[in-house]
Amino acid sequence: MLNDERILSLDVSSKTGWASMISTNDGIVLEQSGIIPAIHQPEGVYPQNFLEWVDSCFVHIIDLIDRFAPDVLVIEETVAGSKEVYSQKFLEWMHYRLAKLIKETSIRAVYLLTGTWRSEVGAKMTKEESKHNKYVREYKQKYKTKVAKGADGKRVGIKTKKHVNIRRANEIFGEFLPRLLQKKDEDEADALLLGYCYHLRRIKNESRSLG
Repeated sequence: MLNDERILSLDVSSKTGWASMISTNDGIVLEQSGIIPAIHQPEGVYPQNFLEWVDSCFVHIIDLIDRFAPDVLVIEETVAGSKEVYSQKFLEWMHYRLAKLIKETSIRAVYLLTGTWRSEVGAKMTKEESKHNKYVREYKQKYKTKVAKGADGKRVGIKTKKHVNIRRANEIFGEFLPRLLQKKDEDEADALLLGYCYHLRRIKNESRSLG
């Protein structure tokens, strides 16, 4: 029998997506989720202005930890070279601050790579989405245009991994959300799925121990 655990999942950036949820033996219960409003790079000289930027962003993560008092943090791992060099530095410095806090407080933390959690939560493109993307590519090729249109004459675009993540988050957490997530909520969707991946691992490990 699993004990309930409060998860705080974080998709760390200058507009961190976050989600607080309870992992129970009977399923996952979302408490609250959201996105920390974007904080832009302050004026000044590097690296001082970047340190100020990190400080102003990180204080909001501390607020989340204080507010929800999680049993475990679930954090998306960084990937080297995934961003422009200075953006990557900012992200790594944010993660350093978080790692330092984890060490100082002894709070449990789990890091997950993007490809790993997407696979484990079932964030995969459906046949319908693949068919849609094929239509968009063929339309652009046929009419030699950069903009594809659907049967109703409206513009349609390629469904990306971000679209898939948002759909999957809505499928899992829709009953708890005040409204379904949209494209602008992609960081929140990622945080939701990070937490859900950790929950699924708990359930799987418990099943193995009982089996």
